[in-house]
Amino acid sequence: MTTLLRSIKSRLAAVSAAHLRFVAAVMIGAYLVINTLLAVVSPLTAGWPFPALTAVVVPPMVLAMIHLVIPIARRVGSRP
Repeated sequence: MTTLLRSIKSRLAAVSAAHLRFVAAVMIGAYLVINTLLAVVSPLTAGWPFPALTAVVVPPMVLAMIHLVIPIARRVGSRP
């Protein structure tokens, strides 16, 4: 058990503040994008089965992550 705790502690020590900022920015960005998409699409897809709603929302979500969220998160994460 002690070896496991040491391993976890060393991994946590290796995580930099920039990495944590990057992860936080991606999480916040993904949250905002998915909720915005669902708010826009929900009135148009009322009563649709869940897989169909997912099929409509996933393509713009992926595009937003690639072209908007990740580039912004990289800029936020690279700040000193």
